[in-house]
Amino acid sequence: MIKKLIALGLGFFMAIQVGICATGVATNALELAKKDRDSENPNTAITLRWENDVVAGTDENYSNGISLSLARRGRGLFGKIWDWLGAEDVEYYHSYELGQIINTPANKDLEEPDPLDRPYSGLLYAGLATQIRKGNNFHGLKFVTGVVGPPSLAKETQIWWHRIIGSSLPKGWSHQLHTEPIFNLVYEYRYKYNLFTTEDGISSDLIPIGGIMAGNVLDQLQLGLQTRIGWHIPDEFGTTILRGMGNLTLPKYTEKSRLRKFGFYFFGDVGMRIVARDLQLEGNSFRDSPGVDINHFVPIGEAGVTIYFGAIQITASYVATGKEFDRQLHDSNYGTIALTVLF
Repeated sequence: MIKKLIALGLGFFMAIQVGICATGVATNALELAKKDRDSENPNTAITLRWENDVVAGTDENYSNGISLSLARRGRGLFGKIWDWLGAEDVEYYHSYELGQIINTPANKDLEEPDPLDRPYSGLLYAGLATQIRKGNNFHGLKFVTGVVGPPSLAKETQIWWHRIIGSSLPKGWSHQLHTEPIFNLVYEYRYKYNLFTTEDGISSDLIPIGGIMAGNVLDQLQLGLQTRIGWHIPDEFGTTILRGMGNLTLPKYTEKSRLRKFGFYFFGDVGMRIVARDLQLEGNSFRDSPGVDINHFVPIGEAGVTIYFGAIQITASYVATGKEFDRQLHDSNYGTIALTVLF
């Protein structure tokens, strides 16, 4: 186990260094925006994100997630880490995030939950992230800390919500995972290929995505590909979900889109999660607790739309995730909506 964690840690930091070096070698497809145009682009973004499986007609597995984040241009608290990793001539961004995640088994009427189903679990967390951009290259590094177990307030949140909507109350929260502090690192790399742009402002791009997560919550490698097509698409790196990077770079707008203050794009992505360990499925790290055997290869797909007008940006999508453990009855599908205010 120790050798496995050491190897995972070494691989995590080697991946960051390799990614940074690749960025330095790659030829930039776009020049950095001029200072006068940068002053017209937003410097701050506040995002409220909600994810729930009610859109899929279920109330199980990944049942609910909510987060509030603040993103800004500049180095932030941890921006200097990129200098230590060899980054040069880059744009810096940083973000702070608070969130909660709730997971439940399929049958919540049982006071003694099915031992072959996923356990009740809640996660209350804070995320600190730093991101850099060089041309069409994006690197993001996020540190997540918090707690799993009763202090996450997942039980209270779900019971409160079910009372509001008149749904039956879950009965098995007394068997949720035990209290455990969490520490996780997230690294993600993206590259944006511009496919075409018309004089009318219609454009499309293709964004390969690679990421690594390591810690006592989730150890995994994730590979994906996102494509977008729309009208006056901002110069950015696509969309993300709550259980991913959380925040990317702030958008930049073309001269026409700044004048119109309106644009939209449709997006879709596919990917694969290669999972080594998932605390929320397998149970606590150092204490006996409920848990199930995980599937190590989990496909994921998403389709949605983003609209911006003035200082408001709204993203809505549907996420389909394959079965995450052996006896899972249904895929983990859910809807997402994110409201962002830019200034």
